Amino acid sequence: MNGMLQQLWEMVGRLRPGRIIAAAVAVRLLFGLFWMLAVNAPPENVPVAGNTWYQAGADGYLQIARTMLMTGEYAFTPDGPPVHNRPPVQVVLLMIFGAWWPAHWYLVWMLGSALLSLLMFVALRALGRDLRLSPLMLRLLLLLAGFHPYLIFISKTTTFINVAALLLTVVALCVFRIRHAPLRYAPAAGLLMGVGALTHGTFLLMPLLAAPYILSRRSLPAGRRIAAVLLVIVCAGAVVAPWTLRNVRTFDQFIPVVTGNGYHYWKGEAVYFGGHYPMARLYEEETGKEFEEMYYGAVDPNADAVLWRLAKEDMLARPERIPLRLIIGTGAFLAPWDGGPKKAVASALMNIPLIILLLAGLYRRFRRGGFTAEQFALTLLLLYIVEAFAFFVAWGSYFTMLLPLALLLTVSLFDDTRTRSHQASK
Repeated sequence: MNGMLQQLWEMVGRLRPGRIIAAAVAVRLLFGLFWMLAVNAPPENVPVAGNTWYQAGADGYLQIARTMLMTGEYAFTPDGPPVHNRPPVQVVLLMIFGAWWPAHWYLVWMLGSALLSLLMFVALRALGRDLRLSPLMLRLLLLLAGFHPYLIFISKTTTFINVAALLLTVVALCVFRIRHAPLRYAPAAGLLMGVGALTHGTFLLMPLLAAPYILSRRSLPAGRRIAAVLLVIVCAGAVVAPWTLRNVRTFDQFIPVVTGNGYHYWKGEAVYFGGHYPMARLYEEETGKEFEEMYYGAVDPNADAVLWRLAKEDMLARPERIPLRLIIGTGAFLAPWDGGPKKAVASALMNIPLIILLLAGLYRRFRRGGFTAEQFALTLLLLYIVEAFAFFVAWGSYFTMLLPLALLLTVSLFDDTRTRSHQASK
């Protein structure tokens, strides 16, 4: 048995990181094309035109991209109401990769998705090297991320998941490099956080999450640390500001990125505690008006504002629900039941062992002398995103955006070569 493991490690050690990345990207591209052309369940690769306009893609991003190309409107359909709950980064990607070919958009999109995967792997390799992973453990990391079934399966999606996974990795890379070149990497980190916020709202608080790590870098003078934090915040705000101004002008509301808190709070209430989705009933009882919904969100941002007000009242009336939501939502993240029991079991078989290994690695590192600042920062980042989703409603695909960094953190915690190097540098 030990001989077989030794041979396996030797095989891994002989692999070139570049070839691992190339093979992983090729697998994603081939899988995506096979799924779209041969399996395609549900049938999302239908034309974004005519009778199948609403069925193409997922979550309405493709419809907005097609509408933008046709009429310049940021709406799900030409002459439809403006959209407030789908930020623009994924829309722009789909405008570039496929929306201009409405009948066969999915062929072009798989090339775009493969490009996102390639960039993510390149960033993950750079991040692993910056964290001083041993050559063997770096190759193991690339193999785990490159051929993780969930990461391969989700590569076909047209939602924000793949670009979010890329941006999380690149943001972490830039933040950690601030300690070496603050004036170069602080603006880059801020700009990427802003782009991330226009991918999904969870990125909006990342400048504040990065601040403690930056301020703790004693290798930098205090003034440079403060300047770096300010640069991150200002650059992130500069990216988000035009979209926020658009929302103010369009909806006469201050919407920094998206609305949807109210809708998803009540959706989570049904998912976590049972029953039917109560959004429409609550809104109609409160206002006497009909609730309009499209692509998992309220059509009118004012309707979501009503639902959010009711959600805050509910939290004040039943504060004991808050920790319950976090606990149940965390479990739903690891074993999601939105796709039925088969999906829950399959996801649990992949996700729960990883979490157990991650927790074991954290305990192991704690017993052996503590964590590096980077490992601690990655742990807090992962915890923040998990609980941010868990509080509202956690779907299984959302966990995928965390997998590259979760795998990196886990591998680094078990990298004894790296541990000895870190202790020697103290």
